[in-house]
Amino acid sequence: MRIAIILITVLALLLPTTIQPAMSIKVLGYHEFQLRGDLPTHIAVESQEKVWLSLPSRMEVVLFMPKTGEMVAINLPSFPSKILYYEGVVVVALEKVKSVAVIDPKTFDVRTLELKADVVDMYPTKEGIWFTLPDTPKVILFSPSEMKILKELDVNVATGEGVIAESDGRLWVIDKSYRNLLLVDTVSGSVKTYEVRNQTYLVAPANDGGVWAVTVEGYLIGITKDLRLAKKIALPAGTVVAPPLLSTDYGSVVYFCRPRNSAGEVFDGNVDEIRLGFTSPWHPTKGPDNTFWFIDITRNAIGVVTISRPPTIELAWVEKISDKEFRTFADIDDREGDVSYVMAIVEQYMDGKLVLNSTFEMNPVQDKRYAGDESIGIKEGIVRIKVVASDAVGNVVYLKAGNVTVKDGVIVGIELQKGEGQGTGAQIYILVSELLLLIPVALAIFYVLRKKFHRRK
Repeated sequence: MRIAIILITVLALLLPTTIQPAMSIKVLGYHEFQLRGDLPTHIAVESQEKVWLSLPSRMEVVLFMPKTGEMVAINLPSFPSKILYYEGVVVVALEKVKSVAVIDPKTFDVRTLELKADVVDMYPTKEGIWFTLPDTPKVILFSPSEMKILKELDVNVATGEGVIAESDGRLWVIDKSYRNLLLVDTVSGSVKTYEVRNQTYLVAPANDGGVWAVTVEGYLIGITKDLRLAKKIALPAGTVVAPPLLSTDYGSVVYFCRPRNSAGEVFDGNVDEIRLGFTSPWHPTKGPDNTFWFIDITRNAIGVVTISRPPTIELAWVEKISDKEFRTFADIDDREGDVSYVMAIVEQYMDGKLVLNSTFEMNPVQDKRYAGDESIGIKEGIVRIKVVASDAVGNVVYLKAGNVTVKDGVIVGIELQKGEGQGTGAQIYILVSELLLLIPVALAIFYVLRKKFHRRK
């Protein structure tokens, strides 16, 4: 444990001086697959270890294991298109045969159900999966476990993917003109209409029963459940969102753009975007643990990004607990709840020169509050304390907690105490690419040292 703390200390002290805006979206990596000449069109994620790909050219779906590269092909009676992993099964829309296939991922058994038209879009809910059948025109609710249709609604639904979403029990659909959003009562079948007045092509659920929609003008609009325009956010110039638009559990939306080779998140009216180099993202989908997966047609690979905003150190302060000891507190909030560590960096100065440098861990004490104790090691001078927090994907933030004045080896004063107005306005976000590169190295060193230590024992 002491070795781990030392390594974390080194990493913390190596925080670069160049400070950049924090980004919520990061690339985790790419997984290449050996399917030369047979490009998958759609993707479904069962877990971090199992991904399903549809191959229309072969009339197959493929179970792909990203970590090993292993593949298992399952034959289908027709051409697969949209694919979902839902409640322990894989659901595939089949083209030109007006049916849907359900695959058991353990046995690879395939069951099919004939429908009145081809399924173009699918949207999963707690009750089942909504299918769009534009040729009928209808939307239907399908139960894979029962292999039957639970509900049929006459809706003039648009042809395309990403045109249907359920939000807090309300069904939103883009109509065939692409100029109206339809709010469908799934019990009575009644329909209310919101006129967009411009073409819209993608929808995703918003908070409180509302919906997000993307317009061809390049705006993301938020419509409330009572059909009011709540937000209108301009996306970066040249953004054409690849279907579907994806919602997070935190009230934000995630989009991918092929022409600009980019991915972004819109949260609280702000757009965070990263460029993906030469990557061309197709048919993104949500995966576990705040991950989003997509097909990269430029390199025959699956790309993975994660959405995680930096923690917020709302407040940090220092209190004296004895003549030689102090306690550091911090109130830390994190949208995703993936805080990995909180620690304090202590710098002790004598005659203006740094003589001691150390860290100590801070642990949760209640709700969002963290605390940790430390003792002074100088006779005369100033002790400066900063709180550092990091999350699971390497976002790092810090905030000054206080300065402790020492005379004759005794704490005589503390500056920057609780209540002096430190908050998010004083917080500095740090995107530490160098730090992220050092972490695997540090962990490897820790592993080697730990093995040597156990051998000695």
